[in-house]
Amino acid sequence: MREHGVSLVIVDAPPLACAAARAAGIPSVVVSNFTWDWIYEEYRAELAAAPDLVPLIADSYALAAAAWRLPVYGGFESFKTIVDVPFVARHATHGRNETRAAFGLPVDRRLALISFGGYGVSGLDLQRLDCLDRWSILITGPPPAAEMPAGIHVIDDTWIYERGFRYEDLVHAVDIVMTKPGYGIVSECLANDTAIVYTPRGRFAEYPVMVAEMPHFLRCAEISHDDLFAGHWRSALDRAIEAAAPPTRPATNGADVIADMIGQFPVASFQLPASVG
Repeated sequence: MREHGVSLVIVDAPPLACAAARAAGIPSVVVSNFTWDWIYEEYRAELAAAPDLVPLIADSYALAAAAWRLPVYGGFESFKTIVDVPFVARHATHGRNETRAAFGLPVDRRLALISFGGYGVSGLDLQRLDCLDRWSILITGPPPAAEMPAGIHVIDDTWIYERGFRYEDLVHAVDIVMTKPGYGIVSECLANDTAIVYTPRGRFAEYPVMVAEMPHFLRCAEISHDDLFAGHWRSALDRAIEAAAPPTRPATNGADVIADMIGQFPVASFQLPASVG
């Protein structure tokens, strides 16, 4: 940081970055919807061999100048200064029908995008899906070794960007994204007016917060792990697409708001907070 003349550190949201910035005499700001002390508190029993981990994380965050807190949040008890900001989300730059046409996707059928990040779709029984009579399914990733049933479309990840599109264009082009809910995909669905079918993430503190908050701004429905892996998708897809419009539509211009806040940050006059502990 010193070598490159860094004057402000923006963190999402590793706590050691705050400690490193403090050691370099540089202010830091955390931009996130959760903090890792809040996440790891859930596993305190398993962390018995490292009892100081959660307090160490909290103390590192306390060295930051502020938290610019994204919606659907948890944690942040360590911060003296908290500023709530709108959703940071990626917005499509291509129209729905334009994207479908570019990738040979049907324009007259309901379409669901399967989005499980690095987990892919291994283990899903795509040969037995019960929804293909009225839904088309879109999967991104390497071309499958086996032939897919009619109604399932596969787009290699490299094709998306080679053709001048981005993942958020696919999110905008479909009716539903089926996923494990996390901030990134939830904010992207909000920004692109796409419904969500979600499956449980297991023991992770963010999950119940997401589940409680999503219905306020997204059409959504849950699918159990059993139904997901057995191919019983129709009910959840239909429930999500037929859900009533959510009562609110939060702003998704957080990137612009935060960019302005970075530009206006008083680096020259800022006084670092006192050390913790």
